[in-house]
Amino acid sequence: MKISVRLVAIAATLLALAGPAAFAAPVKHLTMGTAGVSGTNYPTGIAMCQLWNQNIPDVKAVAIATNGSPHNIDLLRTNDADVAQCRSLEAFRAINGVAPYPEKMPWIRAITGGLFADAFQVVARKKSGITSVADFKGKRIAVGPVGSGGEVDARETLAAYGLTYKDMKVSFVEYTQGVEMLQDDQVDGAILGLALGASGMIELMLDGKTNLVPITDAALANLKKVNQFYMRRVIAANTYPNQPTAVATVGTPPDVIIVRAEMDDKLVYAMTKTLYENLATVQAVSANLKQFTKDLVLPDDQMLVPYHPAARKYFVEQGWLKP
Repeated sequence: MKISVRLVAIAATLLALAGPAAFAAPVKHLTMGTAGVSGTNYPTGIAMCQLWNQNIPDVKAVAIATNGSPHNIDLLRTNDADVAQCRSLEAFRAINGVAPYPEKMPWIRAITGGLFADAFQVVARKKSGITSVADFKGKRIAVGPVGSGGEVDARETLAAYGLTYKDMKVSFVEYTQGVEMLQDDQVDGAILGLALGASGMIELMLDGKTNLVPITDAALANLKKVNQFYMRRVIAANTYPNQPTAVATVGTPPDVIIVRAEMDDKLVYAMTKTLYENLATVQAVSANLKQFTKDLVLPDDQMLVPYHPAARKYFVEQGWLKP
């Protein structure tokens, strides 16, 4: 009896010394894939992770720089990331096993509606004489890292003009380096996978030595043959310094935040709720993110990426989706 009492007393003492931490829930670590540091996605990911850390108990989220949507999808596939920003079109391809994805990835789910719509940004040094993508033939061109979303854009845009990488000297670089190469006259042009209004693009256009290059209706028609979801977009006049006129380009459906289908329902619900209850914080990252509202929570048949059930539950509760 004395031994039992003594053991109970020791256990009580140990618990008292341990304090509340002894009963604390384990911390859930989340890694979020974004894109290159010079674009909009990386600071957006930082802002979102900060919101989750501040509003969801026992969550520690961190944003990491990546090569963009295809890389993010692969990080989720290998469980090296838990959540990621992704272009809807890229996720759609992966879900359905469309090239460059060799097999279907039916586990991809969206926990948000659209963040903002992408637009291809084709640029050239004025002294290069490039006024059309067709003029890239024989020139020095920068595109995104191999396999990145921007590099896919570049390859398909060139193909729409009957060109391949073999027709030019290509540098596969992160977008910050691509901007620097243009500024240093190391390349003549580039197809940059940056969001509209990205700081890297603003910096590039400041010296007045670079022009935006339009994408023609004929090229858009060719792009639609590859994927029906490509659409006409226009870069409004004065989006950038020294850009007095609007420029016709091409875009894709809005970016979304994706996770694996098996992510815990309670966690997904809390992540989604936190973002939509703190829209102003996310929107402050970039003018592009003013688009991130309930208006881009589209009906299921308009989404290229299925909603995670827990995110959809939140949207239904808000009256933004039908049950």
